[in-house]
Amino acid sequence: MAQTSQIDSNTPQTLLWAQYPDGRYGAVVQSDGQAVYFAIQKLSNNEPADLPSRWVWVRNLRPAPLMFAETPHDSSRFPLVAESYCVHPKGLPNLDLERTKIVWFEQGIGAMLIEGDQVLAIIPPQANHELPGYSAECRTACAFAVPLDDEDLYLPLARALPDYWSNWAANNPLVAWHQSLTKAISRDLGQITQEFTVASDVWPPLRVVQVTNPNGDRSLMTSGMALRCQPMVERELINFTDHQRLELAVGIPADVSGSRIEAMAAWLAGLARYPWHHETCFLPEHKLTTFAPHRQRPEDVKEVPKAELSLTNEAQAASKMKREPICLPSYRNQTVNLLWLL
Repeated sequence: MAQTSQIDSNTPQTLLWAQYPDGRYGAVVQSDGQAVYFAIQKLSNNEPADLPSRWVWVRNLRPAPLMFAETPHDSSRFPLVAESYCVHPKGLPNLDLERTKIVWFEQGIGAMLIEGDQVLAIIPPQANHELPGYSAECRTACAFAVPLDDEDLYLPLARALPDYWSNWAANNPLVAWHQSLTKAISRDLGQITQEFTVASDVWPPLRVVQVTNPNGDRSLMTSGMALRCQPMVERELINFTDHQRLELAVGIPADVSGSRIEAMAAWLAGLARYPWHHETCFLPEHKLTTFAPHRQRPEDVKEVPKAELSLTNEAQAASKMKREPICLPSYRNQTVNLLWLL
């Protein structure tokens, strides 16, 4: 995280910067001496892929104008928010950088700015560039911010985030989660008979396991996908907190063995990253069109076929398999769903 202590009065300067752990997003706090703004931008190879496109005004550093002024097209200055929109129209001091930090939402496409124990601003974890973020300094909604006090969705979620990241800093949550998951599936789905290597330098860590029941029926299942919330679920469902965490599973056909199972495992691991890479979510009854796993080595495949899959909830999949439904353990007091690819 980078910090600067002196601000040029004309050119915006970076006060704080942070990168989401999987490297796909960066968050920046900037000031030009008259206002402070907070933004998120996509990254490519750890560098900004474009200009920040999701901004939220944090505060004015000088008295607010009576009305919004037109900003010249060639100006790099940040707009001062008009007086009637400010909680403190006379302006506030600059941020105390020793006490200020950026905290990411689990989903990675949103973050909050905290000074001490006060949430100053929130950029929601939604891929919607038309909506401004929330600011504690905003009194009335405008093009640059929405009042934070009026927000009844993201602020409660945001307050739990520091503890989430502290847990990651202290240990690897996958270890305890995998143990709980193994115990939950062993009775009805079967025992883990093989684990597949998944790229270890990609965050968050993930495992794919082969599970075999006493009848010889085999399945592949992810372990670790549930460690972060899916993005965009709150746009799809009212009870979104019950569908943010999940693991994926797929049955292995009886005639598949050897390298073909390894190809299926690699394919399932790729799908386990899909919602965050494409800013979408997996929900029961949704259709997913994706590349089918290779039947031969990749270099031998001229055309990779596409497959249309139905995302099926565990209860329906269990009925088809003539077994009892599995109840996965919760994670951070949230339901974890098991979705089958059929």
